[in-house]
Amino acid sequence: MSRVFFLLLMIIGCSKPVTYTKEKMLSMAWKTDPTVSVILPKSMKDGVTCEEYGEGCLGVHIVGVQGLEMLAVEYMSEAQALAGAKKFRGYYSKNWLFDDVTGEPALEKFVVQGLEAKKP
Repeated sequence: MSRVFFLLLMIIGCSKPVTYTKEKMLSMAWKTDPTVSVILPKSMKDGVTCEEYGEGCLGVHIVGVQGLEMLAVEYMSEAQALAGAKKFRGYYSKNWLFDDVTGEPALEKFVVQGLEAKKP
């Protein structure tokens, strides 16, 4: 019995943190609203960069949802996404921060219901 318990603790302790790839996040978004689109900036200078989103930021994507825009920021870890959500008063899901969502009911509903996001 104690060997099984020890083995179970080892498996749980060594499990890899769950993160969402861009493809997984986009798939979840499309299941919620098939009109979701990733918006490309008009030029490289017009794009949003990781500079303001801090350590662990892998990329910032402008997302169109129901005629509105929000930012989806991909981080290396959930802890970094959570820290970003606290700093920017946004929502997060796994390793993603959703910015420019707070105060917009349609976007809040979209990220909570479709992307499993929470507000810290």
